[in-house]
Amino acid sequence: MRIRKHLLFPAILVIFSVLMVGCGGSTSPTATTGTTAAVATAPAAQATAVGQPTTAAASSQAASGGGAFVPTPGKPYNGTKLNYLICCPTAGQFTALTKRTATEFTTQTGIEVTWDAGPYNAFQQKLLAEGVAGTGTYDNVAWVDSWGTGIKPYLLPLNDRLAKANMDLKDFPDAYVKASSSDDGKTIYGVPLRGHAQVLYYRKDIFDKLGLKPPTNWQEVSAVGKTIKEKGGGIRPMSVNYGINAGQNVFAWLNHVWGNGSDVFDANYKPIFNNPQGVEATQAYVDLLRKDQLTDPASTTWGEADANVEFQKGRSAMFVGWSWIYANFTDPANAAPEVKDNVGVVPAPGWAGKAPVSYAQIWPTGILKSSKHQDAAFEYLRWLTSVPVEKEVALDKSDPKTNNVVVVHYTNLKDPQINATWGNLHTVMVKSLETARTEPLIPEWPQVETIIETAINEMAGGKPVQATLDKAQKDVNDVLIKSGRLKA
Repeated sequence: MRIRKHLLFPAILVIFSVLMVGCGGSTSPTATTGTTAAVATAPAAQATAVGQPTTAAASSQAASGGGAFVPTPGKPYNGTKLNYLICCPTAGQFTALTKRTATEFTTQTGIEVTWDAGPYNAFQQKLLAEGVAGTGTYDNVAWVDSWGTGIKPYLLPLNDRLAKANMDLKDFPDAYVKASSSDDGKTIYGVPLRGHAQVLYYRKDIFDKLGLKPPTNWQEVSAVGKTIKEKGGGIRPMSVNYGINAGQNVFAWLNHVWGNGSDVFDANYKPIFNNPQGVEATQAYVDLLRKDQLTDPASTTWGEADANVEFQKGRSAMFVGWSWIYANFTDPANAAPEVKDNVGVVPAPGWAGKAPVSYAQIWPTGILKSSKHQDAAFEYLRWLTSVPVEKEVALDKSDPKTNNVVVVHYTNLKDPQINATWGNLHTVMVKSLETARTEPLIPEWPQVETIIETAINEMAGGKPVQATLDKAQKDVNDVLIKSGRLKA
């Protein structure tokens, strides 16, 4: 599943008390799944609760080379119990990692890890509440890129530990690294764990029948879509989601706006998406529905899941979305028979004559400052983000519940075996990620995103683009003035 973003984190200290009520005032673990490996009856001495790795740990980590996981000799953390705050146990990647934690990591290290993998909304609330309260309940945590400014103050800087473990982030796309680091890029707070590229899915059988080539830009999408509309036998050319649903309609909009040379903000965070390039890009985005009528009129109410189901069930010929969805489109248990063997995939469209720029979404994983077991937590982070473990999870198709296409290391994105297993998807992802960006990583982004997604929905419903963007620009400007980022 693609894990959706909810709107939170704009003003941490102000909303903390509200979130504590939402969490029932408790931050105790309520694990949905956890490791079950046996723990030795006489735990060995644990590493210091706070500080740098022990000499043995540093030596072992250096031996790992940042690739394969090499446990610290002597099991110095044997008997340690870690709590990992994350979410969404139905994600195949997370289900697989939870199982392997018990059977592999705990066996090698003696460390037990409980995954508190509850519902998405509860996860966000617990993450913020634990960061602010610092109770030490959780050790390892994950977060969505745009939440970073809210949670990073409560995360352990990892620079020294990564250096001693001979781990660097050069094996990850730039957009993933940026979201895992401080604004100036000097402090590393996390290591990429779960990431997605935007790609265009298309029905190979329909394209072959009509003699069409996969589109490379939005202008070609429109032209190809019109041909499918006329000659495709009644199938919708595209499925597009314009509904208000946790900012999901913003993702493809960013692709349009960035691709046409505009942006959300200028270098000083003045909102500029209503400039001529932004208006032109937005008009093209809503015209997929309003003018070209390539998507179902009901798409004004659709979220991301609704749009991808349209493609999955054979009701549309194209869909632009996250790379993780490929597993659903090719799964016989979920996809229509005519779809599962005919899924083509190419990088997300750009803008004619300009370099493509799309949104790359990433979940980094890190360690809370308040953890009482920071060395053991880093031991787990090394295993969790290692190249071989990620590869094994991507190649294991023995259980539909753990089917997973998600890899974030370039080593694995370019791996021939992984690409052969998943229809060359990851080579396509590499191309898309070359110029990809993250959403603006500022505390005000959730509020900004709400304003923009509402405007997109209104324009898809028929409101004029220029006037609607002008109003949204003013509203965003007011948010930034109120926060102090801009002067009145």
